[in-house]
Formats: sequence, structure tokens, C-alpha cells
Amino acid sequence: MAQKAGVSVATVSYVLNHTKTVSEEVEARVKEAARELRYQPNLIARSLITKRSMHVAILVDNLNNPYYIKLLEGAQKLAAKKGYIVALMLQDHLNSENLDQLVSRQIDGLVVTTQKWKGIYERIGSLIPCIGPQDYSNKLLIDYRHAMFEAVKTIKRYGHRRVAAICGLEQGTDDPRICNLREALENEGMEVDQELFIWGDKDSETTVTKGYQAMDQLLKRGREFTAVFAMNDLMAIGAMRCLREHKLRIPEDISLWGCDNDDRDEDLQIPLSSIDVAPKSIGEELMRMLLAEIEGSQVTEKTIRGVFVERKSIGVCKH
Repeated sequence: MAQKAGVSVATVSYVLNHTKTVSEEVEARVKEAARELRYQPNLIARSLITKRSMHVAILVDNLNNPYYIKLLEGAQKLAAKKGYIVALMLQDHLNSENLDQLVSRQIDGLVVTTQKWKGIYERIGSLIPCIGPQDYSNKLLIDYRHAMFEAVKTIKRYGHRRVAAICGLEQGTDDPRICNLREALENEGMEVDQELFIWGDKDSETTVTKGYQAMDQLLKRGREFTAVFAMNDLMAIGAMRCLREHKLRIPEDISLWGCDNDDRDEDLQIPLSSIDVAPKSIGEELMRMLLAEIEGSQVTEKTIRGVFVERKSIGVCKH
């Protein structure tokens, strides 16, 4: 293969094993030679030498949430460039036995995006590299604060003073979105009414169904509010459905915003205002950090700042 590509054996190794950067032209020649010769590396044999399987996994909460699909897209794109295979795992299908099997299958590392990462890290964090946003190492920070402050300033400008939140997570969860919402309300001199915060159960699901149920629960409490923050866009969509069934109009009666800026938000009957945190970029950064840890490189810190995207689901308060 080296002769066919017109390079040294060492250069072939650099390209195929992703161990050293070469020029794009040389890399292309080596890969073309490999294709013509139908070369397939023996990854099992290589792993015995390198002590790496070139196999990593990503743990997510919900495949119905487009946020995770975008995150996976960003992570897999970067991993493929480095020659890694990415396995996707659902939190709901994971238990202690599965975690042990994960390690025994010799995956090189794990990206954790689930809310329940602490138990996972405590069990396998000392055995294989693990990394996630707002995680134990604080390498990647997802900054919702600026966007949340902009959202609250916007609704205040439209005359809203009573703001509710449908959280989905179990009460007591120290989630930055809720912390930033409270901080933003206080900063604007608006009341933080705990009776307007609807929490989830121990499963901490943030689905369309949970959004519908949380909004229904909020309405049944009978407390005045004119604007609602939903933990993510899925919950916001569920809340919209519930409001329509109660003959409440968006935004004439209730203004609403979510988080994640799903691609579908502009196509809804009432386009949804949302906080965009660039999940594809989050996926790329998480994978970059994980591979750096696996390869013994320095893991540089990164902050991804959310942006508030205003659409027609927020309007002037008429109460």
C-alpha cells in the first residue's frame, strides 16, 4: 500500500491509525490506495496493541427529543473523523448490570447527557473516561443565563408580571434553567411564586405528555399567571395542546417560551419562542473533550451560550 500511494510505511500508519497529521493530499492518496487494495484493518488485533477499542458510547434520555438527535449528529461527525464508532444508549434501558457490561465490552469512553449522570459516574467514572455538560469536571458549561434574562426582559416589556414554569424534573433538582429563571425574575422585580412552579416526579421526564399534564395541573391550581416557561420545547408543545383544549389563546391569553429551539418551532400553529443552545455544537464539544481524555491530551474548557429566539408565542399581556 505504501508503494502504491508513494509514501513511507510510517505515513500509511499515521493515516490509517489517526496517530499523526499529514497533508490532505497525502491522506487522500493513502485512503485511495487502501480502497483500491480493499484494505480492511483488523481492529481487534489493533486494540490488543493500542489498548483501545475505538468504540465510544453516548447516553441520552429520550430519542423522541430532537435535541438529542442533533447532539448525536455533532458528536458522531467528530468521532468518525477520528476513526471511532459511536453507540447510542437510552437511560431507561440502563441498569447496574448494563453499566458493568459497558465497561467489560471495553468501550473507550462515555458521553453522558442524561439528568441522572451522578449515579453513573460514581459507578464507572473511575474505570473509563466519562464526560457531560455541567458535569463533575465542569469542562463544558451550557450558559442559559443571558438568554433567560433576555426572555424575562421581553415578557416584562410586554406587560407580564406573573410567570409560571413547568419543569418536568423532580423538585429540588438544581437545574440551571430554573435557577436562571428565578434569578431573572428577581432581577426584573417580578414575584417568584413557588405555587406557579410545576415539578415532575422522580422519573424527571420532559416529554410532550408531561408538558400537557403539567399545564393542566397548573391551570387547576387557579392562581393567576400570564406567561409560562417550559423546560424544553417538547413540554412547551404539550402545554400548547392543553391551553387550546381549555380555550386559551397563545399569546393573547398566555405567552409561552421553551428551550432547545427545535427545528419544528417555526412550523407550529403558533411559532414557539425558545432558547437556542446549539445542541450540534454541544455534541461536537462533548466528543472532542471525551477523545482528548481518552488520548491523554489536555481537555480545554468551553462555554456555549444560549440565545433567546423570540417568535409569535409571546405577546402583549392583556390582563
